[in-house]
Amino acid sequence: MKKFFIGIFFPIMFIISACSGASETSQNSQQKNNDAGNSNNTKYVLKVSHTYPTTGLHHQSMEWFNDELVERSNGRLSLEIYPSAQIMPPGQEIQAMLNGQIDMNMTNSALIGSIDPIWYLFELPYLFEFDMEDPSLFYKHKRAFFDSEKGGEVIKKKTDERGLKVLSMTQDNFSEIFTAGKGELVTDLKSATGLKLRTPGGTVLKDSINAIGANAVVVDAAEVATSIQQGALDGVISTAYYALSNYPIKTWTSVPINNFTIAVMMSNKKFDSLPTDLQSILVETSKDFDKFLDEVFLANLKNNEKLAKEKGVEVYFPTEEEHNEFKKVLLPLHDEWAKTVEGGQQLLDEIENTRP
Repeated sequence: MKKFFIGIFFPIMFIISACSGASETSQNSQQKNNDAGNSNNTKYVLKVSHTYPTTGLHHQSMEWFNDELVERSNGRLSLEIYPSAQIMPPGQEIQAMLNGQIDMNMTNSALIGSIDPIWYLFELPYLFEFDMEDPSLFYKHKRAFFDSEKGGEVIKKKTDERGLKVLSMTQDNFSEIFTAGKGELVTDLKSATGLKLRTPGGTVLKDSINAIGANAVVVDAAEVATSIQQGALDGVISTAYYALSNYPIKTWTSVPINNFTIAVMMSNKKFDSLPTDLQSILVETSKDFDKFLDEVFLANLKNNEKLAKEKGVEVYFPTEEEHNEFKKVLLPLHDEWAKTVEGGQQLLDEIENTRP
């Protein structure tokens, strides 16, 4: 295991490993009954591309995923990971999976929305339960929606029809507003006016940024820090952990302007080409990957204020009145999105049905 996961994450790994024992036993049984044409000595290496830097939790979590696959398959299945958009820009990765240029991708809902706008659901502001006194409610709500037959399963089936298998719909914290200058702290709509805020792409987040009076600028994740330093960006819309760990930011305003969902996907064609026992290992390991990241991201969320203090970042929690001001211009985006997507209103209804 990588040193990143020693310490605070070790207990999480121990729990997950213990819970996985039964599924691994089942997988071993499946290996013995695998198709006669599949050799248990054949090794399969999946080529994985993503845009996140090696210092970030997203890349390190994919290393965890690889370690688990290697262990559970006795070395027959592994990942060859290319981080930081080494192979191609993030906007090309989904099509590259369908074309067979890469086998797997960790990406976000904004980019997946390019093939099906149903994924733009997660770009909507003030979507899941938001309570800074009890941040675990956000995770419970989002996971309940992911696991719902009328929620996350609908999105997975729609994506499957596009030729892509969703292995994991993972938690990521709600995205908030971060700026690079102390004088650019966002406290209300007036203070947000004219700021150049980074978006990874997509239409809904762009609309949200514009709705609060700021300007949306599309920049790849690997280029954000440089863009801030050069003045091309005033700030970012990002999760707190990611912004605090990777960007030279000075202020943080806690407004859930976006609900990024990170997905790990591969083409159906590639998945179907694997031996059945390795398919099962991939599916079961992906379930544990979800559980693992739920715990990791929640642990990070609870530590973010401490990390901000250590880095000298000013944190601002809007009042209820100020939140209502933001909601007044942001909540209408829910209805606008629902009108553009078949079944959109039903998904919004299911979010309410799964609310804790």
